[in-house]
Amino acid sequence: MYLFSKSILWCFLVLIFFSCKPEADKTKPATSETPPAAVPSGPAIPGLPQDVMIKLLNECTYIDYIFHVLPFSLSQSEDPSIDQNIAFIDINNPLGTIPTGCKADARKFFQIKGEIVYDVDVYITKNCKFYVFVDKNNKPMYANKMTQAGINFYENIIKQAAGMNPQQ
Repeated sequence: MYLFSKSILWCFLVLIFFSCKPEADKTKPATSETPPAAVPSGPAIPGLPQDVMIKLLNECTYIDYIFHVLPFSLSQSEDPSIDQNIAFIDINNPLGTIPTGCKADARKFFQIKGEIVYDVDVYITKNCKFYVFVDKNNKPMYANKMTQAGINFYENIIKQAAGMNPQQ
């Protein structure tokens, strides 16, 4: 009887040991499927100075976009739409650093009387919603997050682009 009880206890312990191991394996895929948070990389980039924002609001005469993936470009030449577009820059919310894994989706050009005064990389993917003003060598000068109105504007553009049929 003692040997029988010892055998049952031993089998029970082995079953517990093997039944616990698959549970640990089940949790591993769940953690690997969770996308990593965007990690900032590179040096800190200052936010857009208020005087630059004011200059754009007062003097910008034309905005042009070139999208890297979407099948069209976009231009704005009327003051109300230009001012609204400039207001998409969240002047009170500087970005700091560009998160790792974020790529520019478009290039935005601010013009004053026909001269391009600022080139701006536009980031509009899921976790990347911000602007980076770049110099002539494509080095970041200023970086700010996008307002909710700006996010809505770009999401609308993306929806419209998704609905377009490529011409053949």
